[in-house]
Amino acid sequence: MSFVQVQGGLYNTLCEGLGLNRSTFQIIQPSPPLVANDNAFLWNYFNNIPPRTTTQNYIASGGNQLFSNYQAFLAAMKPLVDIDVRRDIGDAIWKEWTTYLATNFKPLPPPSQLPDAFFNWAFLFHPEVANIGSSDYAAIRLDPVRSAQTTMDVYKTEKLTPDWALGYDVLRAQLQNSPSTSFSVTSETMNKDTSTNWAGGSESAIFGLWGGSDSSSSQSSRFASSKLELEASFGHILQFQTNAGTWYSSSVISYANSNRGDPPWRPGVIQWDNTFGPNGNMTRVMINILVVDTMSLKVHADTEYSTEDQQVIHNNSAGGFWPFYTSSSGSGSSSTVTFDDKGAITITTNSAPGVPVVIGGNVLSIGEFTGHNSILLERLALLPA
Repeated sequence: MSFVQVQGGLYNTLCEGLGLNRSTFQIIQPSPPLVANDNAFLWNYFNNIPPRTTTQNYIASGGNQLFSNYQAFLAAMKPLVDIDVRRDIGDAIWKEWTTYLATNFKPLPPPSQLPDAFFNWAFLFHPEVANIGSSDYAAIRLDPVRSAQTTMDVYKTEKLTPDWALGYDVLRAQLQNSPSTSFSVTSETMNKDTSTNWAGGSESAIFGLWGGSDSSSSQSSRFASSKLELEASFGHILQFQTNAGTWYSSSVISYANSNRGDPPWRPGVIQWDNTFGPNGNMTRVMINILVVDTMSLKVHADTEYSTEDQQVIHNNSAGGFWPFYTSSSGSGSSSTVTFDDKGAITITTNSAPGVPVVIGGNVLSIGEFTGHNSILLERLALLPA
């Protein structure tokens, strides 16, 4: 059995043992504990655009991020109405207004609330533009492109980072009220076929025995070809879901996804194919993440590792070990490896109660995520060309 087959067996075991859906579920590795009260660290999982693979080799600082790709996409969109709040109220007042929004509203108000919010603010400080600014905001609400661009302008002006509605505190509270579960499996009984899942069984850049290792290395190959036994228990398990902040508009995504020409796509490099097509940079979205705590994993393999192999494995223990590569840390997790006198390996991984660990998530295509808003399309038909 190859390591890819072992990973496939883990995938199917998780789906069966945790009641997960093969049409959406993706393993996320490595799996360090979330950082307490660090919303940005948590939101990175949602900002990352998942590749089409059964197991995602997750890198928080990598490219292909939803916020940056979405920002570039918006710049390529052609508004249906020529309304520019910043132009009509002036750069100086615009900067005062956006600073007021960023300082007093967390999260920023949705577009539907901006006409009244602007009027009330401007009436006190710049009454000469209260009507024009409020009227502009009211008018652009019917144009998903201009509305989304205007909201993103606030994020750019104030250098705001991407946010989501719910953060670490809510996740941790929900996790404490979530159910527990446990299961066990052996390499002889696990189903290793992932060809019918949403990614068609595709695997890319999976690790081997330890984090960062080659899955075809001699140590990994020997581990994969041996008889494996996995015992797992989780104190709590939660599928945590939240919505992107006001920087993200499902209406403009749905509109652009339904129309491939000009409008809404300006002539240029960014077009429908390289955005929403099979190889586009916004084809999939992580809709929720699978979070556990009080994790206890025991993996035994009847290997016959030599003294040299054992030393190599010990030397690389900082990367954590299969199945989730959760390394030992002061943040609430530990991972150890031992060998018996025949060279058989036992891997033990534990995480502390109340410390969230992300082990997977559920993926939808951008079309499935946004759907097609028929009411929006009807309103667009009423707008002047």
